[in-house]
Amino acid sequence: MRILNLILFFTIPSLCYSHGGKVHREETVILPSKDAFIDIYKQVNDDYIRQVEPIFQAKCFNCHSLKTNYPWYYKLPGAKQIINDHIKEALGHLDMTEGFPFKGHETPIKDLEALKKTIQNDSMPPWYYRIFHEDSSVTDQEKELIFKWIDSSLEKLRP
Repeated sequence: MRILNLILFFTIPSLCYSHGGKVHREETVILPSKDAFIDIYKQVNDDYIRQVEPIFQAKCFNCHSLKTNYPWYYKLPGAKQIINDHIKEALGHLDMTEGFPFKGHETPIKDLEALKKTIQNDSMPPWYYRIFHEDSSVTDQEKELIFKWIDSSLEKLRP
């Protein structure tokens, strides 16, 4: 009986006065149907394949896909392990192998936002990769195309 009184003492007030007694206005958010999301992803992926994938193939796929073009020094002692570790880490963040939506550790929207921020900050590829791959950085013209695709994609994906 004592336990029941304690339960009632602590639960009834919280049920009656949740949110501090404030009345919240209910908003109805209409999300697209599953079929509509599939159509949107297909549309974004089609745009990706046409506009951006060639850039990523040249600049990003060596680490962010399963389509790595290994350099000559891959077979040198120690290099193979270091390269494989870097690729494993990169794939854990973003895997572009199968197009959009990318495999990542976030939602497609967050992946696009992170990708945009990474490109804006010039934080990819890492400095140690750039040493041996001088043409691996994204050019200003390529950035413009990528940003246009990301912005257009985010407009389509956000409800």
